[in-house]
Amino acid sequence: MEPCDFVNPRTFMQSWPPDVHTRIQQKTEDESEILKNIQFATGMPEETVKELAEVCGSNTLYQSGQEPTDKGQILQMTVVPHDLNLESVRHQILHRKMRQENTAVKVSLFRKMKYNCLDEYMANVRPANGEISPEFQVPTPNVILTVQVTRCIPQGVAYNTMKERESYLVLGNQSLTDLRDKIKCSSDAVIPGDYSNAIDVDPSTLQKAGDLYRSSFFFIENVFYNDTRQPDNVDYSRPILKWAKEHMPNTEMTTANMQDTQFFDLNIRIGQNYLFLHQGNCEHVVLFTDLRLLTEDDNKNPLAYPMLSVSRSKYHAVCQACEKLSAKWVVRGSPLLPSNSTLLCRLCFKSLLYTKDGIKTSNFQANHLCQYYLEK
Repeated sequence: MEPCDFVNPRTFMQSWPPDVHTRIQQKTEDESEILKNIQFATGMPEETVKELAEVCGSNTLYQSGQEPTDKGQILQMTVVPHDLNLESVRHQILHRKMRQENTAVKVSLFRKMKYNCLDEYMANVRPANGEISPEFQVPTPNVILTVQVTRCIPQGVAYNTMKERESYLVLGNQSLTDLRDKIKCSSDAVIPGDYSNAIDVDPSTLQKAGDLYRSSFFFIENVFYNDTRQPDNVDYSRPILKWAKEHMPNTEMTTANMQDTQFFDLNIRIGQNYLFLHQGNCEHVVLFTDLRLLTEDDNKNPLAYPMLSVSRSKYHAVCQACEKLSAKWVVRGSPLLPSNSTLLCRLCFKSLLYTKDGIKTSNFQANHLCQYYLEK
């Protein structure tokens, strides 16, 4: 995607005439009114328009009557139409049964899938509007920006392609910290410290790196938007500004508080790569891919935003010893293991590296592994 010219979300919203904002906030016409409008616009007889609606309507896509009408349930379809005599469907039924009975087959299949994301049509399953009092709804007029966040890129590592991790829908009146708090990353899920001498401690009770080190910034159009909500947060932009002053004297860079900046205040370019940095050296590319007006069909609950729009599947690490169970530990420096850093499940971890009394058989370090946030 080629970057476009600079655009300000507030200016974009105000550039539309008032009647447009009024029109898009009106409820969608029912089917009878739509048919009348088509008849008026085309001049066709009423009987012809009704016939076209029956022949070309969405109801013709449902042949057996067993298909789910809610697109959020399409991927969870369990009943196969009985009148389909296709070999592909028969094999799919047998393979699905095999995946349900054998977890190892299911894990192995998912690891080899070519695509690790739902189709855009499937992925954009948004929560229902629900009944919300007008005073608590999203203020209108407003805009919605689509923000794409890539996988984490450690400093010094170059990739030919940058994989999208997640996409969010954010409101123009939301602050940058709302998006920052939604971004998930494996670096935040790391449990720092060696727990080889306390292997029975529940990892859910331990502090993660995201709880200890909360400093971060967005770098958008030569402005560092620092997260200064906590008094112990570090200003990551300070050494960068010092370096830029010496090596890029003709480039003006400034700073601002992330929590005090709304998306309305940004001057951005659609398709331009921007930066989100946290945990000291963990970088994500942030890309604005769309900007549009808020309509009646959008969710009016402000708590639903930033709304997850597209999510990639996470990488599932398997134990390198049994190659069946999920890895729960990262072991380093053990002379009993073939590599310096080895992933082990709980069973293999205790069986290989500890005695029956729970005593370490060698000197090594062990760190908890969080499966949920692993990148693919």
